[in-house]
Amino acid sequence: MLKVVLCSLAAAGALAILLSMLRSRHLLRNLLLTALSGVASLYAVNALGLLTGIKIAVNALSLGVSAVGGMPGVISLLLLNTIFLRG
Repeated sequence: MLKVVLCSLAAAGALAILLSMLRSRHLLRNLLLTALSGVASLYAVNALGLLTGIKIAVNALSLGVSAVGGMPGVISLLLLNTIFLRG
């Protein structure tokens, strides 16, 4: 049940981000900057994982979430990682 709720919240968040980008005048630039910042933050989390011990597995799902969601997407992945793997 918790998995369904979390997936629904993630889908609603991704939809809200995409809708806000569609309303702006610079859709392509916003998509590119969001994807770039998300992938860079995912890389930064994994690079700093040597010091902190916290890493996110890099796969198609995590890259997609970080590209669509940007930094909030990576933070969400960190929270889910903490809840399900360490909690």
